[in-house]
Amino acid sequence: MSGPGEKLEDKLKVLPDHPGVYIMLAGDGKILYIGKAISLRKRVRSYFSGRPDRAKTALLLTKVRDLEVILAGSEIEALLLENNLIKKHRPPFNVELKDDKNYPYVRLDRKQVFPRFEVVRRRRADGARYFGPFPAVGALRATLGILNRHFRLRRCRGERFANRVRPCLNYQMNLCAAPCCEKVTPVEYRRLISEAALILGGRGRPVLKSLERRMLRAAAGLDFEAAAGLRDALADLKRVLENQTIDAGRDEDLDVLGVASKSDGACVLYLLTIRRGNVVGGRPFSFFEYGGRKEELPGAFLQRHYRDSGEGDRPPQIIVVPELGEASEALASWLGRIRGSRVQLLVPSRGRRLQLLQLAQKNAEDYLARQVADDDFSGQAMRELARVCKLKALPEVIEGVDISNLQEDSVVASLVCFRSAQASKSEYRHYRLNDGAPDDFARMAEVVRRRFTGENCRPRPDLLLLDGGRPQLVAVERILRELEVEVPLVAVAKGRDDCGRKDRKVPDSFYQPGRKDALSLSPRSPATRLLQQVRDEAHRFAVNYHRLLRKQERETVLVEIEGIGKARALRLLKVFGSLEKIIPATPQELVEKAGLPFSVACKVCEFLRYHS
Repeated sequence: MSGPGEKLEDKLKVLPDHPGVYIMLAGDGKILYIGKAISLRKRVRSYFSGRPDRAKTALLLTKVRDLEVILAGSEIEALLLENNLIKKHRPPFNVELKDDKNYPYVRLDRKQVFPRFEVVRRRRADGARYFGPFPAVGALRATLGILNRHFRLRRCRGERFANRVRPCLNYQMNLCAAPCCEKVTPVEYRRLISEAALILGGRGRPVLKSLERRMLRAAAGLDFEAAAGLRDALADLKRVLENQTIDAGRDEDLDVLGVASKSDGACVLYLLTIRRGNVVGGRPFSFFEYGGRKEELPGAFLQRHYRDSGEGDRPPQIIVVPELGEASEALASWLGRIRGSRVQLLVPSRGRRLQLLQLAQKNAEDYLARQVADDDFSGQAMRELARVCKLKALPEVIEGVDISNLQEDSVVASLVCFRSAQASKSEYRHYRLNDGAPDDFARMAEVVRRRFTGENCRPRPDLLLLDGGRPQLVAVERILRELEVEVPLVAVAKGRDDCGRKDRKVPDSFYQPGRKDALSLSPRSPATRLLQQVRDEAHRFAVNYHRLLRKQERETVLVEIEGIGKARALRLLKVFGSLEKIIPATPQELVEKAGLPFSVACKVCEFLRYHS
């Protein structure tokens, strides 16, 4: 590691023994890292004395060329200033809070008259209530199935729900209360979904007691069929509560932070969420880009996490590891400010709380071990691909191409990029091929031509994967020869049965130019799994883009009509469901259902029938 420059050395000599914030800068003035300290002199000098304990810290120091400090009146003021500066500048070596897995949430939009449970991947500040995150997606869907069935909640989405004129089969089977056709009042429906929400949030004991009382009353009234139904509901809902919670011993709200790390600096934090004495959630956060000192990481994480969390997600007690040290007092004071009441940071030495801390640490260690296994998968997959495909180097960058043509006049293509076996979504690209070639082989070749030509041509990948068989491979190989571009190619063809039909039970085949037979890849090998991931991601990305374009085209057609703007076009599509269903409608139906003026409704009917 190169030593600090003369300018930096001079600043290190005169650092004050005072609370404040320090800002590490690159040679071009870019902010690399922002930290706080009780003593700026001790903290900053510690970075440059001795050997760094983490690889990322060592990398940070090789880039640091200048230093700025801002004095603060106290440690809490330094903490507040640090938070504001990090939020504004987002330095690359500070803590960046991203869940390692985009765990799903359950969203409940309380603004709707008849809300429904929705599984979403992001939590937004939209006024809705969110439950989760839920690491076990299968268990979550099973839980929602039980709640929807026993509380007879709506499941259909917005457009279908708004356009219903009679109840669906779920109502006939007594699985839905049919709010779409007003078979249940808003007040009664609210009661049902509130009870389901209590159970989903881990606080459903009162609901179970109410159901038990209703079951006993039904049995006493000799209504044995109703009693049996309530008995089955109780059994299912009790199982939901047992599966989603672990008894924490006391009826209290708290979070527990566990830490696990490796000697090379890799670190995982695991946050257990406990509400009303039950462990209702847990999620890992891994940090490989963090450049600060290891002992500062838990405190930095708590600052970022609770700064961006909702008001109800800040508990009055947080169990932490002893490494938090001197920063705990100021951090607790700051957390109390943003929560609006006192927050305690506890370091247990015995009892149930120590067991909870050990549980969080065990989860962190387990996730770190699996993370290492995932890294090993990436390495195995790339090494196997390099060997089987006879590549000169490991395929660190793999790109995949796919074509989506639901209609001949609306053909699109996608290009996705994987780096070190991980999706790099910032490098994804879309292509529109409406003027293009007559078949998928020529379309694939056209995409590759556009990918490797033009002013903004990016560096070449180590491997290019084509979704198709030998014909696509031959077409693309010809284009690359014309362009004098050398890129290793692999084409993947889906497995087919003896009759030539696609069959998931038949393994996929992989082909390379100049090789007569398919590549010898085992169906479950890491290389096969990686190539299939790239192929499936390219297909998903292409289809999603195709759907977006079709939606935009429908809106564009409608806004060409005099008197129809974007708002009216969206209302028509929402009410009728699709452009195809608007075409046979009469002007009177457009007036009654979509609220259009009669003169505008006539113009819509005339335009659509002329152009259909």
